[in-house]
Amino acid sequence: MKKANIVCAIIGMLISGSAFMYTFGFKKFKNVPVGPEVFPRALSIALFICCAILLVQNIILLLKNPVETEKAPTISPRDKGIQKALLGLLIIVAFAILWNFLGFLIVTPLTLFAMIRLLGKKTYIMNAIVSVGATVLIFFVFKLLLGITMPLGFMENLF
Repeated sequence: MKKANIVCAIIGMLISGSAFMYTFGFKKFKNVPVGPEVFPRALSIALFICCAILLVQNIILLLKNPVETEKAPTISPRDKGIQKALLGLLIIVAFAILWNFLGFLIVTPLTLFAMIRLLGKKTYIMNAIVSVGATVLIFFVFKLLLGITMPLGFMENLF
């Protein structure tokens, strides 16, 4: 298990470093104190720190006790949790693909509804109300308060 954690920590550090470097290519805006790169940089730094802690802890454990006592668990596509995670990933990928074509106001409530159902809430009416309500709230917060336009797809001329 310690060796698996060390490998995962190194992979996570490489991913966070790549993400951090990618943020330097983001577009710069004049007179904007906090640009679009700040949040991804903060997340990549946090990921790097967490992976570094995981790496150090497991190296110390490996030095104290070099014999592996337990095996790392395997990931099986038959596991219900893995199936839900893969379905959630598929939903997010579909959201990203359809975002520009159908627009925020159509894709977001469908995605929210699907994710709420995936998490186990079975009340369809409440799920629909929450999905539509959250979408409308997010849309108006971004449009009116932040002045950021969301892609509307084929409804671009309506708003």
